[in-house]
Amino acid sequence: MTIDYLKHITKEQINELPMHEYRGKIIVIETFEGALKAIALLLKEKILGFDTETRPSFQKGEVYQVSLLQLATEDCAYLFRLNKIPFPKELTQILSNANIIKAGVGIRDDIKGFQKLHVFEPQGFVDLSHEAGNLGFTSFGLRALTGIFLGERLSKAAKVTNWENMHLTPAQIKYAASDAYVGLKIFEKIMELKKA
Repeated sequence: MTIDYLKHITKEQINELPMHEYRGKIIVIETFEGALKAIALLLKEKILGFDTETRPSFQKGEVYQVSLLQLATEDCAYLFRLNKIPFPKELTQILSNANIIKAGVGIRDDIKGFQKLHVFEPQGFVDLSHEAGNLGFTSFGLRALTGIFLGERLSKAAKVTNWENMHLTPAQIKYAASDAYVGLKIFEKIMELKKA
């Protein structure tokens, strides 16, 4: 059985697609105890969708630490508010675990951001852009890959918002969960394509 996907997708084509609606459970983690509970559950997973958010900087030389780490399973997205809790060293058990795949787009910068918070040896990361490129695809962004592999459009409305706000808005929470979740689903589609 062959699976046919567009190798390239335009902005216009993406804009015609139905909006992706994340329907799974979302856990926003704002305490150290909550983080440890979530990490214990995530260590049992084999594949996680992965993404991060950082407060945008609008001035030259202004740099912020990673505000949010998103890790998604098939049925739940865990949002770690790293600007509110000390970086749990236990997180590195996931980030340096070669047996847990963490799939996302443009992850090199994310990893660098984490290494400023805590030293660890990154293992098990899969950059979906590289995977798609190796299969001959020429559109690589998360929005493009969501369009190609899932036939849906990712909202970018909350991208340039303040991820260090006291409370995240429902739009930010849904956006963050979606970005991690689609990483997991795209990874599954790419694996199917490799086996086909």
